[in-house]
Formats: sequence, structure tokens, C-alpha cells
Amino acid sequence: MNNRVFVNEFIELGLKSFFQKDSNNPLERHIVECLCDVYGTDCIKSIYDTHDEGSFTSTLFKYGLSRTNYDNFLRDTIKYEKFRKENAKDPALKSDIASKIEVHLIIMFLHKCLLIEPTLEEIGHFENNLLNNFEIIKLHFNTSINPNRTRDIWNKKKRMLEDNVELVEIKPDYLDEFTYAKFGTSLKDVKQMDYRMVEELNCYIKSKMQLDVTKEPEKSKLDLKSLKRNTVLSTGNGFVDALFIAAIMATEVSIGLIYLFLHMK
Repeated sequence: MNNRVFVNEFIELGLKSFFQKDSNNPLERHIVECLCDVYGTDCIKSIYDTHDEGSFTSTLFKYGLSRTNYDNFLRDTIKYEKFRKENAKDPALKSDIASKIEVHLIIMFLHKCLLIEPTLEEIGHFENNLLNNFEIIKLHFNTSINPNRTRDIWNKKKRMLEDNVELVEIKPDYLDEFTYAKFGTSLKDVKQMDYRMVEELNCYIKSKMQLDVTKEPEKSKLDLKSLKRNTVLSTGNGFVDALFIAAIMATEVSIGLIYLFLHMK
């Protein structure tokens, strides 16, 4: 039999404790339980039975989890095993590393919600497993710097689901790079704008091209009074400059907020 550790010590212990239903390794078992909520118990069980590390990795990437998030998840599980051994020697030692691992699970769950709309039952089940395991509550109380850290972060991110935020990425239709260059900007910069600003910019460019108007941007009939233009950054086109400023403001309520929200801890 192959005695090689599967993925790392934390994952190996968690899978073994969860599927063999033993009471050892409470945090590791708890994290695997939450992984099952996100990716399905049958899927995780199959990975455990086959010890297929490639399948483990591809499963965690299934809903669009970034490589950075994946690497940080494994990094923090390794850090926890080191902390657990140190804490056994010095019970006064505290760390929020357990919460950091749980937050990775929150990120995974929200990534899934970007693609598959969750039911209230699914949200409640994940929340219950994440927050209401008495062993884990006790573990946080004894070893965490901030025992309520995971709960606080979940409550903030959960509002995305409760408020029925549109979690579907809206991809605007971009013009070609040469056309944007003619109007003093670049396709790369436009892709950083809010989709509504992209649509407005495209409409402006198309109208200018159709009318073949060559007047100065300041004489444009478009009303830009509500947009500030006193910035040292300039594309050379007043309307485009105004859109970039508006895009920065609109980002707070755009899909960019969702991705930022997913990666904040």
C-alpha cells in the first residue's frame, strides 16, 4: 500500500477523520466537511478513495478558484499543522491560522455561487457546518487571537447572497484596439472599466465615427457636467478621461467589487 501523504498532512488527516468518522483532528475534519458542502460529498469521497491529487486540484478549480487562492489554502493548512504542534507545547500560543483556512472555504463557496445560484437550504447548510460546530467553536476560543473572525467575515460576505446581488459576470463587447487608440486610450485600460462605462464609451466612439466629427471634446454636445475632469491623468480625450474617473467611482458597485470581495480577508 502507498503510504505517501495525500496533498499534505492536513488534507490527509482531514479526509481520513471525516470519512472514517473518528473524533481525531477536529479542524482538519471540519474543513473537509465544508469542502464537501462546496464540491459534493461523493466527489470528495471519490478523491479520497483513489488518492488522485490531480483530481483534488482540478476539483478545487472547478468553479473558478484562482491559483493564488488554491496555493494560499494549501500554504495555510501546512502552517496550521506547524502551529498545532507548537500550541501543544505552549497552550498560551495563539494564532488566527484556523480562521484563515475557513475563509478560504468561504471564498470557494462564493465562487460556486457565481456559477450556480444557491438555495437558501444550501446557504444555511454551509453556514451551519462552517460556524456551529461546537468543537471548532471551542478550538477558536482556546487557540485563536480573534475567535469570532470567521463569523464576522462570513456575515459580511453573506450579504452578497441575501441581498440578491447579481453574481453573473457581465462581459461587454469591446471595440478593436486600433479604434480605442484613435480616441486616446487602449483596450487594456478599457477592460479595467465598469461595463456600463464601456458601453457609454463605445456609444460615444461609434457616434463620433458615424458623424465624422472633428471638433474639440470641450464642444461636444454630451453633458459631462456631472463628471469631474480635473485630474493629472489624461488620455488626451476629455470624454474618455471623464469615463475613466466615473469608472473608478462605479467600481464600488460593479462586478469588480465581487472579485475584490472574494479575495479580501
